[in-house]
Amino acid sequence: MTAASYALHVVTDDAPVVVAVTGELDVTNVSEFVKSMKDVSAAQPVVLDLSALGYLDSAGLATLDRLTGTNSAVVVIPRSSPLFRAADLMDLPRHDTLEDAISAAK
Repeated sequence: MTAASYALHVVTDDAPVVVAVTGELDVTNVSEFVKSMKDVSAAQPVVLDLSALGYLDSAGLATLDRLTGTNSAVVVIPRSSPLFRAADLMDLPRHDTLEDAISAAK
């Protein structure tokens, strides 16, 4: 199995911290993703902008469920995203726009 890859773009200019995630998150790299998120997380929630993420498997969805369940992340998955249907079926707390997620995280 070839490991999937992802990239994080962290913007810390203003509160909350916004992390744009691109690429793919799956069982082969989700542990690394969790470690990366711990490195950028602060006392406040992080906004995860997943609007450019191309793939997310069940391990990635479970990780997002844990992050949103502990209030350590607010997630952006717009309706136009290929991930929207899976997030909707899982009833994953998410926002359609970055602006809405930032407001919710404040």
